[in-house]
Amino acid sequence: MNAKTHITKLALTCIYVLALLAAPVIYGKCPILSDQVMAQAQLWSAKPLVGQTYKAPRWYVQDGDSLRLGGGHRLRLGQINTTEMASKKRPPQAYAQQGKAQLNQILNQHQEIYVQLMPAIKDHYGRWLVQLYDGAGRSAEEGLVAKGLAYVISMNEQGAKRCLWQQETRAQRLGLGLWERPVADTLNSDTSSISAVHDAGTLTFATGGFMRMGGVVTEISESKRDWYIYLGSLGGAKSQVAVKISKKVLEASELNISTAKQLKKWIGQSIVARGWLTWRKLSKKQRKKGFKPGVMTLYHLDMLEQAAFLK
Repeated sequence: MNAKTHITKLALTCIYVLALLAAPVIYGKCPILSDQVMAQAQLWSAKPLVGQTYKAPRWYVQDGDSLRLGGGHRLRLGQINTTEMASKKRPPQAYAQQGKAQLNQILNQHQEIYVQLMPAIKDHYGRWLVQLYDGAGRSAEEGLVAKGLAYVISMNEQGAKRCLWQQETRAQRLGLGLWERPVADTLNSDTSSISAVHDAGTLTFATGGFMRMGGVVTEISESKRDWYIYLGSLGGAKSQVAVKISKKVLEASELNISTAKQLKKWIGQSIVARGWLTWRKLSKKQRKKGFKPGVMTLYHLDMLEQAAFLK
């Protein structure tokens, strides 16, 4: 090979590498229901079956992640969570009204919608947990996540679709909706942002509901079925909260964790999780044992956003 040929090949290789580096990240689109599946879909039943596809000709959108069908059946989109609408006790959260409007826009383009029941079946409010599609078979959840109007969640061991997580990553990078300010992946982030990570050390009984929460692992506790990961603030102060994960979930995950000895390696590391922080009233005996009144339950490891032990 002469020098000229060698230089030419080297130049082409460099151009190819630069093109790859400059290429945009590809985010997966969620699958569309096939014409056959939509044609065979039955009318929504009061006793729907997991894995079946149903259609509904009438609906009313209550907010960005829930709606009511004709007959009063309540549905909850099981792979996303939108911010809260106004109530008697509080004003609406940022982007709540936009989420509701977007879901209405997605669904009202057609005369019917399609619903698939999720394995968990119902939430604690008695709403059917579903995957929702518009009249063309497109994922309604993707339509909200892609515009930054919903968080992706995993409410059971099956987990949310990977395409939804990819669309959320895209919305974060573009600064859309909930992610309009710099993505809050650290505990020192701007807490005025709706999507900011809340430092575990600052949380009290007055702060609850869905949130992104972070802290430093200070202790590991366990019950017969679950692990409790106690958190402290990044500055070292203790907190009143813990993350709860099923032993079955951690053992079945890629981490394959089944013993307290394995989990103790997490102590001293910072984590970020998303989910619903709830508060419980502890007995004198529970307080003496060091139980935490604030608990965020994770049903899938995807809800653990960031942790050094996963790297």
